Amino acid sequence: MTNLTAHKSPAPTADWLVAQYAMGQLPRAAAVLTEAYLEMNPSMRPAAERIEQIGGWSLETAKPVAMRAGVSASDVLTRLDQSSNVEPLAAAPAVEMSSAPRLPHSLLDAVGRPIASIPWKWRGMGAYEYRVSDLEDEGIVARLLRIEPGRAVPQHTHVGLEATLVLTGAYVDEAGRFGPGDLELANDDVDHKPVAERGETCICFAVTESPMKLTGTIGRMFQSLL
Repeated sequence: MTNLTAHKSPAPTADWLVAQYAMGQLPRAAAVLTEAYLEMNPSMRPAAERIEQIGGWSLETAKPVAMRAGVSASDVLTRLDQSSNVEPLAAAPAVEMSSAPRLPHSLLDAVGRPIASIPWKWRGMGAYEYRVSDLEDEGIVARLLRIEPGRAVPQHTHVGLEATLVLTGAYVDEAGRFGPGDLELANDDVDHKPVAERGETCICFAVTESPMKLTGTIGRMFQSLL
């Protein structure tokens, strides 16, 4: 099993994470995040299932497929197709999203409780956190984040890779806008300050290779006290 670390630049893409998931190369927390991403983006599921199906069928005959940050799910499918004629699987049905905030089924199973009963811990500046300790192994940190409308997560960078899936609401940072079902992958070159859009609380599921490192002036002072 590989870790999440990607090459310095650029940061990997959602296609890369889906391909890693389909090949069984992700830690458990990242696999759960990817399952939730596929639930919220069912159009991506056929590619993952195709990789799983073809990869399993041709495991003993196909040449190894090098996985790196620049390789997408479509790249893997093209290379595996050269040694297989297996028919593609049908797409899984989309998950029905109600107006009430709720977790994707795969994430709900891992967390063990709905959003409404999560015991959030305040992390400052309108941000709250709930650690999903059952998913944390090999140094991986898994957590749900809640950012109140118009508020921000303290400015930070990472040691390794951070994968963040937006469940409800939306946030904006230096890379753009991320809404429900969007996935942001940031490596240790990224120093950002996600700000929740006004109007709706933003809830995300984030998996990182280590705790985030605060970089803003107030954040550095606070981290030094810790």
